[in-house]
Amino acid sequence: MSSDWARDRHAELCERREPQDILEGPGYLYRPRQVLVGETIQVDKVVRDLAERGAVADVKLTEEFARAKLPVLAFLLPPRVSIPELVTEFRGHQVAPNHVFCGEGPPPPDYHGGPAGEPHDAMALDEGPYAEPEEVPVLIAVLDTGYDLEVPALHKGLAWRVGHTAADVEAPVGADGYLTAEAGHGTFIDGIIMRLAPSARIRQVKVLDPAGVGDDATVALALSRADAPVINLSLGGYTADDQPPVASTTAIGALPAGTVVVAAAGNNNSSRPFYPAALGGVIGVGAVDLHRGRPRRAHFSNYGSWVRVWLPGTRIRSTYLQGTWKRPSDPLPRPMHGTACWSGTSFAAPQLAALIANRINAAGTAVAAAGAVLASAVHEARLGPVIIPEPGVADCEVARESAEA
Repeated sequence: MSSDWARDRHAELCERREPQDILEGPGYLYRPRQVLVGETIQVDKVVRDLAERGAVADVKLTEEFARAKLPVLAFLLPPRVSIPELVTEFRGHQVAPNHVFCGEGPPPPDYHGGPAGEPHDAMALDEGPYAEPEEVPVLIAVLDTGYDLEVPALHKGLAWRVGHTAADVEAPVGADGYLTAEAGHGTFIDGIIMRLAPSARIRQVKVLDPAGVGDDATVALALSRADAPVINLSLGGYTADDQPPVASTTAIGALPAGTVVVAAAGNNNSSRPFYPAALGGVIGVGAVDLHRGRPRRAHFSNYGSWVRVWLPGTRIRSTYLQGTWKRPSDPLPRPMHGTACWSGTSFAAPQLAALIANRINAAGTAVAAAGAVLASAVHEARLGPVIIPEPGVADCEVARESAEA
């Protein structure tokens, strides 16, 4: 992973955003002035104590939670109040920042999301076998960067299978005319699902902006309307005191029985809990590298007891966008022609989601299908359960330059 990518990623998240809508806490990112309050037996006292510190209800966001039937309250604090200090003071009372989540980089520092490097132009995929719908499709909800309007013309394999609303359309090109940092992240994930679950349909739900940035509240509200037996979250972040994020934890707990949530483990080479992958009700997916003999943990992949299973995550080839890519530190722009190679746990997670979708009709429920898929994993020493899908997607054929491992 290049240091240029890490520096540019940090600058985009924390330095170049206008107005400054992301702040850096002690080991996590958060929205300024906002706190979220979950269900607690002392909620009335918590609300009174917050009011004494100048908190006022964030009426719009609280009403959105109420419409989604999520018992979460939102408050705004005066600028003089330090959110990290306030959250520490209320430890144990379900009071948390509105944590910022990303499309899942890299250090320094060690708490940002983002893929493990940038996409690289690749040889085109043959989408012919995936261009016609099959019977009894299973739905997978992909909560990510959203739907790009050029997909129907560019990718016939995705044209029929990806659904979206007007609010879920991606804006992949920045004001400078170049593709944004995580442009096409959702489209790339869609292509992985296309190849491994040819009969599945995909609901693309936008929760991340073109730089790959979202937050706990946005993810929670999207989860409440995902309406699919399998949900893929190739995003996440770190939290205050490593405690579960209030809103998305509540939303996952409120999902219909039988729903399976799959989430990327993150790309910081760390065992620190990365949410939502580290939640008990979520299947956290780490990335393995297949390019050096036996499967081994990808050098960037997070790890720990909360990572339930491992799938390929290096040099993945999938559907992407057309345009021009350029980091601020790049001397020249690079053209992208619609297919890319990319690495990250973001791209291991949808492989598992696809394998689960393949088994739902036979197993009867998504939970039963997930159990069957996990039972098929092979245990690797010093790693744990590993699944290598067939046909594999780690078949990167780079068109014009070498992919980053």
